[in-house]
Amino acid sequence: MPHFTYVAPEAGHHRRRHDEPATHHHHHHRRRRRASVHYPLPMEPERIEAPDFRFCVELGLVIRSRKRNHKTVTGLEEEISTQLTRVGIPNHLASARPTSVSSREWTIASELCIPSRPADYRFGMKLVSPFARFSKRPEVWQAALRSVLHTLHAHFEVTTTHQCFTHIHIAPAAGYWTLEQAKALAKSALYFERCLDALVPPYRRTSVWAKSNRNNVYFAGLPMAQCFERIDKQPTFEGLSARMGWCSASSPTGAALGAEPGADFLHDAFRWDFAGLSAAGAGGFGTVAFRQPPGSASAPEAVAWVMLVGCLARLSCGAGGGLDPDEKPQLKSLGEWLLYEAEWSALPHKALLEDLIDRAVPVTPAPGKVVGMDADAITIDEDQRLRWKLNDRNLVLEKYMRLLKLE
Repeated sequence: MPHFTYVAPEAGHHRRRHDEPATHHHHHHRRRRRASVHYPLPMEPERIEAPDFRFCVELGLVIRSRKRNHKTVTGLEEEISTQLTRVGIPNHLASARPTSVSSREWTIASELCIPSRPADYRFGMKLVSPFARFSKRPEVWQAALRSVLHTLHAHFEVTTTHQCFTHIHIAPAAGYWTLEQAKALAKSALYFERCLDALVPPYRRTSVWAKSNRNNVYFAGLPMAQCFERIDKQPTFEGLSARMGWCSASSPTGAALGAEPGADFLHDAFRWDFAGLSAAGAGGFGTVAFRQPPGSASAPEAVAWVMLVGCLARLSCGAGGGLDPDEKPQLKSLGEWLLYEAEWSALPHKALLEDLIDRAVPVTPAPGKVVGMDADAITIDEDQRLRWKLNDRNLVLEKYMRLLKLE
C-alpha cells in the first residue's frame, strides 16, 4: 500500500453534512496533528465527506435465568422482557407482534441457528436493537448497549457458543443506498476479507453462517482487479447482492437446502450479507449486514464491532479515490485507517476498537488450503438448522420497513 502523510482534522471538525443546519458547530479546540499512516487509498487534497449510517445490531447468545428454571423459551423471553422494562429499556417480544416489529425498541426472539439445551434451561436467544445513527450522538447508542448487556448479566447467565453471533446491519442515514455506495462497500468487503478474518476466532472463518464472499462460487480464483471489474459492471442492486452471496448448489449449504445440480443461488449467510438490497425492493432500499463477528457477551465487544463496521462503511463510501486492487491489503494499515475514522467521527471509547485490532491474529494458511475457504462439510445439526432458517422471520427487515414509514 502506498505510504504518505495524512493530516487528521480534529475530532468533531467535519464539513457540514447535508442533513445538518448551517448553524451547527462543534467546539473542540484541539491542535491538528500530523500522523504517518499506511493508507490504502491515493492521497487526496481534501477528504470527501462520508455519509452517515443507521445501524441495527443482532445479538445471538445462549441465556439462562439465574432465578428461574424455564422449561420453555417462552418463559425466558418474558422474563428478559420484564427485566429490560424495569430499567426503562423499551422492548417487545417478536412473538407478540407477528406481522411487524418496532424500529424504536429492542426485539426479543428465539434463535434457530443456536442450539438450545432445555434440560439445562439454556436457550439460544436473539436480541435485536432499535435502529440508531452511527456518528450522530454515538454516546447514546453506546450507553444503550451497555445498559442492555448489564441488565442481562445482572439477571441471567449469558454465554456464547460457536453458533452465537453479532450481526451489524447498516444503511445510509438517507434510508437508501446509491449503487455507487453499495459497490464501494462490496469492494472493501472482498479486499479486506483476510484482514477481517484475523479479528475473529478461527471457528468464525469456516462458519456455515458466515461464508466467504471472496471465495464464493462467483469470485473464487479471480484476481482482485477482476473482482472489482465484475462489481463495477453490475447494473442493479439485485445483481450486486446476488454476486456477493452466490452459493454453489454443490456446496454443503446447497446440499442441505436441496438445490438442484448446477442451480447456484443467492444465500444470505455470507460474511457480508447484501441480500437485504434485494429483499426490500428496487431502488437501493435495504440493509447490508456484517455477519462474521462472534457472539458478544459484553458491551465492550458489541460496541467495538459496531465501531468497526460503521467506520469501514463510512470510509468505503466516502474515501473518494477507491482501493487499488493491485496493492496487497495490510491489517496494520486497515487498523490505522479505521482508528482515524473513529477519531474523525468523534466516537467515544475509541480504545475499544483499538483493542479489537490489537488482538488480531493473522491467518496462516494450511498446506493445500485456500485462506478463507469454507469447511468441506457441515454437521447434521447445521444441515437441519439451515432448512429451519429458510422460513424464519427477518426481524431487521421488518424494523427497517417500519423505520422508513417513520413509525
